[in-house]
Amino acid sequence: MLTKNKLPLLIALIICLEGLIYLWAFWTSTLDPGNFFAIESEFIFDKCARNSGRVASALDLIILLMIGYFGLKQIYLDDKKKDKFRILISLFAVNHVVHFFFVFQTFKHHTMALNISDNKHGFITFICIQLIPIILWTFKNLNKALYISIILHLFNVSYFIMETFYNKIKPGKPAYHNQFGIAVTTAACIYILYRVFREYKLNSTVSGHRNNDTA
Repeated sequence: MLTKNKLPLLIALIICLEGLIYLWAFWTSTLDPGNFFAIESEFIFDKCARNSGRVASALDLIILLMIGYFGLKQIYLDDKKKDKFRILISLFAVNHVVHFFFVFQTFKHHTMALNISDNKHGFITFICIQLIPIILWTFKNLNKALYISIILHLFNVSYFIMETFYNKIKPGKPAYHNQFGIAVTTAACIYILYRVFREYKLNSTVSGHRNNDTA
């Protein structure tokens, strides 16, 4: 399913999923069950942003677990795995465009300003999310700079997601599902660190053997 030629279809499916999220939010925001058009419009996009964010969290977790399980170097040694990885990154970027639209509409409907100066980290992260698929499809071989960039990018995205989860936890409102999201994402990041260490150690061992063989 996650093949290069299916990418347009997969992008369409992500957009359709976001469309379903909007329809669900619209349907569940009626003030009066007997009057379909009595809508709490200011809360529709709140629900959309929240649930599209959950889709982003799920995609991010899948990407983290993929790297943790296989290792980034092994992914790039297998064309099928590499394509799946790049497709997941691309779907995450597409989903985030829609998510940003929902967030923008949320601020607009609540008459709040969405200033870049007040959200520098979010703005930079959004730009990186859109750039990384272009970089991955352009540069097909994994080098040290790209390896480090991908890992740091995913850690930054995961931190931003966990920060969003954390901000939903208030006194008297434990939001256990958000706490669970923080715990799972943290565990996935630790899993990646373990895999990075193993790949570094393996590479050092191989390099050491080569140096001994040539001595």
